[in-house]
Amino acid sequence: MRIRIVSPSGLIATDLLVQGVANLTAAGHDVSLARHVTGFQQSVFSAPDECRAMDLYEALTDPDVDVVWCARGGYGAMRTLEALLPSGSWQDFFASVSKPIVGFSDITILHAAAERAGRTGLLGPMLKHIANHGTDSPDVQATFDLLSGRQVSLSRPALPGSVKGQAQGKLIGGNLSILYSMASTPLMPSPDGAILFIEDLCEYNYHIDRMIRALRFSGFLSRLSGLIVGQMTDMRDGATPFGSDAYHIIADAVADYDYPLFLGYPSGHAAAENHPLLIGAQAQLSVSSSMATLHQNI
Repeated sequence: MRIRIVSPSGLIATDLLVQGVANLTAAGHDVSLARHVTGFQQSVFSAPDECRAMDLYEALTDPDVDVVWCARGGYGAMRTLEALLPSGSWQDFFASVSKPIVGFSDITILHAAAERAGRTGLLGPMLKHIANHGTDSPDVQATFDLLSGRQVSLSRPALPGSVKGQAQGKLIGGNLSILYSMASTPLMPSPDGAILFIEDLCEYNYHIDRMIRALRFSGFLSRLSGLIVGQMTDMRDGATPFGSDAYHIIADAVADYDYPLFLGYPSGHAAAENHPLLIGAQAQLSVSSSMATLHQNI
């Protein structure tokens, strides 16, 4: 597979970049680096906005590239998208390209742009995971299965508070904080009949409550057909404890909706697991009293 590594947000550490590329190459993949992946850091960004946008444009339009793989998340993808094309034309651009973009966290922005244009994005492990765990890890193998058009199903015990039921619909979402930041922008996905996935990192519990309550108050949550909550990693409390953890906060916010809730999908910022998801593709969700299953194919 011909892979182009891009850094549309933050800068990846050089040792992780080298090891990740070495692991992909050893597995038989043809790996190339975008021009500004490293050596051009500006503030918290891997490179200036225009350089990151140029790299993304070239990767998505290069006929010799099959997959655009993000080196890391961080912050900057919204600025990259804004610099990529004049306002309003990004949707036509993403509709014209069919290459999947692999990544998560801040890359939720790019997956949302692809989804709004009728394309899919692949929420999955980035180069740090590949550097640390290799290409034989189940998550990386499942990512390549999806990229190759094979079906991927995952069954796991659902955490307490999950809600039984069946749902089918387009999978949307990604990082909760990024989804919250897209509200009132043209990037915000339509929730109508969709299955929403969310995860987050290092947020205060009351921040989680604020974001999920805003989505509830806007009517967004009531229009879903199902909700999947991934890893809520390193959540924090303030000086005054909130009184509930992230999973209970989210479960309470959707308690009066009649759709399945899968708490504990193994995707997000925890180091050990980051199982891939196809954002913008159809999904089937089943939650029983003891087990939850998600099925997808590209």
